[in-house]
Amino acid sequence: MKKLFLLFFVLGAFLFAEHKYTNELIYEESPYLLQHAHNPVNWLPWGEKAFQKAKKEHKPIFLSIGYSTCHWCHVMEKESFENEEIAKIINENFVPIKVDKEERPDIDKFYQKVYQIMHNRSGGWPLTIILTEDLKPFFSATYLPPEDGYGVKGLKTVLPILAKAYKNERDYIEKRADAILTLMKKIENQEYVPVQLDFTIAKKFVMQAKEQYDKTYKGFSKRIKFPESSKIRALIDIYLITKDNDAFNMANDTLITMAKSGLYDQINGGFFRYTTDRKWQIPHFEKMLYTNAELIDVYSRMYKITKNPLFKKVVIETINEIDNRFKNKNSLYSSASDADTNGIEGGFFIFNYEKCLDYFLKNGFKKDETIKVLKYFGITEDGNIDGEYSNPYINEEIKISKDKIKKAKNLLKKIRETKEYPFIDKKIITSWNAMMIDAKLKSFFIDERFKKSALVSLDNLIKTMYINKNLYHQIKDKNIPTKKALLEDYAYLIKALITAYEVTLEKRYLILAEELQKKAKELFFKNGKWYLSVSKFKSVADLNDSYYTSPLAIMIHNLLKLSALKEDLKLLNDAKYIIDKNSALIFHNPIYYPEATRAVFREKLGDIVIKNSKNVLKKYLLDIAMLDYPYILVKSGDYKEFLACKIDTCFANNKEFNKIKEKIESILNPKTSKSDFEQKWGKRVINER
Repeated sequence: MKKLFLLFFVLGAFLFAEHKYTNELIYEESPYLLQHAHNPVNWLPWGEKAFQKAKKEHKPIFLSIGYSTCHWCHVMEKESFENEEIAKIINENFVPIKVDKEERPDIDKFYQKVYQIMHNRSGGWPLTIILTEDLKPFFSATYLPPEDGYGVKGLKTVLPILAKAYKNERDYIEKRADAILTLMKKIENQEYVPVQLDFTIAKKFVMQAKEQYDKTYKGFSKRIKFPESSKIRALIDIYLITKDNDAFNMANDTLITMAKSGLYDQINGGFFRYTTDRKWQIPHFEKMLYTNAELIDVYSRMYKITKNPLFKKVVIETINEIDNRFKNKNSLYSSASDADTNGIEGGFFIFNYEKCLDYFLKNGFKKDETIKVLKYFGITEDGNIDGEYSNPYINEEIKISKDKIKKAKNLLKKIRETKEYPFIDKKIITSWNAMMIDAKLKSFFIDERFKKSALVSLDNLIKTMYINKNLYHQIKDKNIPTKKALLEDYAYLIKALITAYEVTLEKRYLILAEELQKKAKELFFKNGKWYLSVSKFKSVADLNDSYYTSPLAIMIHNLLKLSALKEDLKLLNDAKYIIDKNSALIFHNPIYYPEATRAVFREKLGDIVIKNSKNVLKKYLLDIAMLDYPYILVKSGDYKEFLACKIDTCFANNKEFNKIKEKIESILNPKTSKSDFEQKWGKRVINER
């Protein structure tokens, strides 16, 4: 025992000797928390130790929330959390707590709502929250500079003021904090009178989307641009159901623009998280697993409709790049890659014109060819992003052969290979892996290999994260997972399992999906509400698709699919319950709840389950995947012919698939079924394409 203690002592001494400062984050598994383990700030992880310290010392809590690949989180760390003067102010006057928003999205979600209440706008990262010793928030901000400047108060000014107010104006602070929490509780406990929803919300969705739509540069903002996959998915559904021109054009044009823009890595493939400008040109260069998974799904769906080779190219390149950079030996996916390379934002991704020109000339290109091809990729002498540096995009005004483009891309890849790739956060998150697996499974009609590799990933994810009937949220390296799964892990894994059943007809996937659905309701549904986690910290789940699609909205889809596959009206009622509770919100502002709006469409139209024997269905999976009806499921069993069924009845049967196909596609054909559609679901009231 003494030898073991001595070994740990020596190892600890060696570890700490390399750094001037070491705080308690050193014992955490989160890469983000470990990044801050040697700050002079005496960080503590979220938990009872920090809370008790705040109460014992009667100090407010300085809560900082971020993630490992966040550019502005790095900036704030270098400017402030490594600054000994600021660290001294924090340590003496506050109890500092660090939270990884990817490890605890429930905590992040709650305090993002607090920020939104206090500022009447959405927040972001790094998120700074000051709490009383009883965990009541009274101040919030995102990035704060160390010094005053550009009309913003810096930490050196703000922190002493807050610390002094907490000591001398405690009553005011408590009243302010109580008011904020009261408002939070009011919002989370708000009960709305259920509204009858029909397909007229599709018209409202399109109208609201048009109000947000940037006609010049596409997308749904005229400032910072996010891909907003769930919005595009909803527009695609609306088009498939109503043939509305505006829905199609907004979705299609936005996807084309993004694929040719600086948001997309034109050289290696894959999307950055967002751009800071209206033209989709200047990204923060982090690549998130969830961003790419959601976009793979959207581009796959749009390729089915348009057969645009650009969309197919994006799907293939993105999957290949994410597999190349993020997939480990167990076929599981890391969570993200950093925006910065050795402290330079986008250092790996951006190009210097003169260096490119020189490299191309040395590798077989003539000068006029080089100038032309670099212009095609937007790589210019004066740069397009930062000084003389350029972030590639496609300049369609420059006409160039496919062969030249291919050769140029290969040379630009080789230039990148001379540089170090950004830091990759290698923690495995169940929900995000399930997103990626689901997207690859749904892209099987583009390349069968995607299905095969996705199924390997899915089986390994289950083996790694579902232990003794307990699902876990994340794992780092070869550690044993310890963080219990959140609602999002259940929602996205169930979704992937249902998709796996749909493309393989292996019942084990469906059985596990049912098992997890039952467990999810037991864990997260309490007193009429769905919660994001099972921890003592209660954060209510909502339907807002903020940074990625709402797990509660995904859960509605899961319930609807399982109810149709199992012919289980209880599951259907569970889905309807969530919709009804939120129907007023969806009715008034469907644009803020795109995935939930899709769920309403699904519930009103109904999933169509195509049934036949396993052997027969397997031969037609590709044909079934190409059907225009947006909500198709398959189910194998002891059937002698094709059946097309809703949850409560089968409406078509035939030995020939084409006959079933005709019957299904006629449902949404306005020439043959418009009156029936309007009578059952509400008027289309949308222009038909």
